[in-house]
Amino acid sequence: MKKRVIVIGGGFGGLAVACRLAAHGFEVELFEKRDRLGGRAYVYEKNGFKFDGGPAVITAPYLFDDIFKSAGKRREDYFELIPLNPFYRVFDEEGKTFNYTNDLNSISDEIARWSPKDQQGYIRFLESAQAIYQEGFIELAHQPFLKISDLLKIAPDLVSLKPFQSVYGHVAQFIQNEFLRRVFSFHPLLVGGNPFETTNIYSLIHYLEFEWGVYYAMGGTGAIVEALGRLFEELGGELHLNAPISELQTQGRL
Repeated sequence: MKKRVIVIGGGFGGLAVACRLAAHGFEVELFEKRDRLGGRAYVYEKNGFKFDGGPAVITAPYLFDDIFKSAGKRREDYFELIPLNPFYRVFDEEGKTFNYTNDLNSISDEIARWSPKDQQGYIRFLESAQAIYQEGFIELAHQPFLKISDLLKIAPDLVSLKPFQSVYGHVAQFIQNEFLRRVFSFHPLLVGGNPFETTNIYSLIHYLEFEWGVYYAMGGTGAIVEALGRLFEELGGELHLNAPISELQTQGRL
């Protein structure tokens, strides 16, 4: 008999775990309280237009590839990702622009247009972002923290990342030009954070983009949600929409 699993929430996290479990032979039911999947990536429709409520770009496409690969499928058969170049075009108050990419020569030239003396500072910032990425994303992101002792074990590593420093404060150590400081510290805005207050661990996003690039899903983020929902049902998963969960009852467990 297959083991039965219930997943609560149809956002990216819920869909990812539901698809992986279904691909590994579990009998999975997913409950979502809203009328469609998406969670923070919910798609709103009004007057014939669609609006992505969540993220607009993808910075680690291999994570989606892995989900489909675990089910013996190809992500490309479900939705298309287009690499962006430049990733972003940042404007100052006068309308002058900065083209943001992961090409070291191009970004160095862009920095030189604003502040040549910050070219070397950017290299040092990139190296620091790489260290944070390695520690905070590669090594710690996959560790489960089920007990307080699990967190205490990695406390020294967290402290070494200076998590109490803001992203802006971290960038300001290396970059002198005020506009460039803002260019390289805006990433917390992607998750609704304030660069002047959000922990500098989010500086890892800069290196994440440098390493993997930035992509747009054709059809918007909603196309990714739709693809994951389709994969889940193809794997035999049972989906329940408009199904809020108000209480969990457990027996024989602490």
